[in-house]
Amino acid sequence: MGNKNKLLKGVLLGALVGAAISLLDKKTRDHIKDIGIKTTEQMKHYVQNPSEASNAVKNKISEAKQTLRHVSDDLSFINEKVKELKELTPQVIELIEETKERIQKNHHE
Repeated sequence: MGNKNKLLKGVLLGALVGAAISLLDKKTRDHIKDIGIKTTEQMKHYVQNPSEASNAVKNKISEAKQTLRHVSDDLSFINEKVKELKELTPQVIELIEETKERIQKNHHE
């Protein structure tokens, strides 16, 4: 258990050092600052208007469900086409073989 604890501490320390080094860049600092300001403003807005936060979450969940339905429909369509292709492939191979044999037969005559 002690080694896992050391690993976790090492990972966290590495992340902190990496974050600190990245903040040496002014553009990165400004970007982080802008994100913080926007997030704070958004949080204040949602605290003052909790129904909007609830609606926003509901909308995102609804969008995710709709996307999953589309993906599921697409996968079903692809699966059906693969099944059709599996059924058609032997027929196509047989047709090609017959055509090949006829061409060879006509060529030898």
